[in-house]
Amino acid sequence: MAKRLGSSSEGKKAQTALPGSLGESLDEIGFQPLGRRITVGKQTARHPRTSTDWAVPVIEFFSFTLPRAPNGNWEHLSIAAHEVACQALAMLGQATVIEGGAKPVSDPVLPAILPRWDDVATAVVWEAGQSGLLRYRRRGRTGLGKGSSRLPRANIRAGYGCPPAYLGVEAVPAVQSLGLISDLGWTAAAETILWRDDPYEAGMNFAKDNRFIEALYAAISCMPKEIAMKIKDIAVMPGNEAAGLVDFARRYTHQDATRQEALLFLQDRSRRLLSDLFAKRWRLGDGWLSAEESRRALFLELDPLSIQMSMDFGRIVAPRRLGCEVKE
Repeated sequence: MAKRLGSSSEGKKAQTALPGSLGESLDEIGFQPLGRRITVGKQTARHPRTSTDWAVPVIEFFSFTLPRAPNGNWEHLSIAAHEVACQALAMLGQATVIEGGAKPVSDPVLPAILPRWDDVATAVVWEAGQSGLLRYRRRGRTGLGKGSSRLPRANIRAGYGCPPAYLGVEAVPAVQSLGLISDLGWTAAAETILWRDDPYEAGMNFAKDNRFIEALYAAISCMPKEIAMKIKDIAVMPGNEAAGLVDFARRYTHQDATRQEALLFLQDRSRRLLSDLFAKRWRLGDGWLSAEESRRALFLELDPLSIQMSMDFGRIVAPRRLGCEVKE
C-alpha cells in the first residue's frame, strides 16, 4: 500500500488557501490529500471549534498504518493498538466503527469538538509501536554495536523520564503535531503519555511518582456520587452473585462448582469491570470525567496507567468503604 494516494487535482488550476483556514494549516505541514475531502464541522457558540493542528496529521498517520481490507475498510485484526486507531478515526469523523475495524465515510467531516488530546496521543504512540515506527532504547544504547545491526539508530533523545527512541519518518508529523517531540527530543508533555505505553526500557515506575499518588487519593476523595454507586455495585457483585453462579453451573454446564470457585471467578470479573470503569471515566490530569466529558474519551482497555490506578484504588477503597470482602 502506498503511503499516500496521489492527488486527484493534478492538472487543475492551483488554489490558494484562505488565511487562517484549515487549508492553510494543511499547506504549512506539507499535507498530501488522501483522495477524499475532509471538511470541518460548523462552529457554534455551544460547540466552539477546537484547534485542528494535530487532527489531519493524525488522520493521515492512522490511514497509512492501519491494515486495509480489499474493500478499503480498515482492519484492527483484534490488536489493541489498531482497535484504538479505528476508534480514533471514527471520533475524528473519518469512519464508522464496524465489526473487525472501521469503514471510511464518503464525506468525512472533522467534528466541532475533537476527542481528547491525551487519548489521541496515546493511540498514536501505541499505533507507532505496533507498526514498527517507534522503538525505544535503553539509556546509553542507541541501537548500534554488536548484536544490534537490525535495530535502527535512536533519533529521539531521552528526556523528562522518557527513554531514547527511534521514530520512523512516517510517524514524525503526527507525533510532532501532538507536541510529544521537539528538536529531536521528548517534551515534558510526552512523559505521562508514555506512562500509558509503559516501555520497559524506560523503567518509569510511575506508580511511585508523586503525581500518580496524588491522583490516586484525589480519585478516592473526590468521587462523584454516580461513580461511587457504580463502584459499589462492582464491589458487592461477587458476594451477591456467587450462589446464583454455582446454581447456574450445576444446572446448565453440569459442573459441580464450589462457592469459592464462583467467588474467584466473580472477583476477577469485578476487577475487570473496575478497570474498564477507570479506562472510560478517569484520566490522570482530570480525575473522574462526567458522562458528557467521557464522550470525548477513547476506550483504551489495556492502558497500563488506568489499570494500575484501578488496582491501587481497589486495594485501598474496596475493603474499607464498599464492603467487598466476602464473609463465608
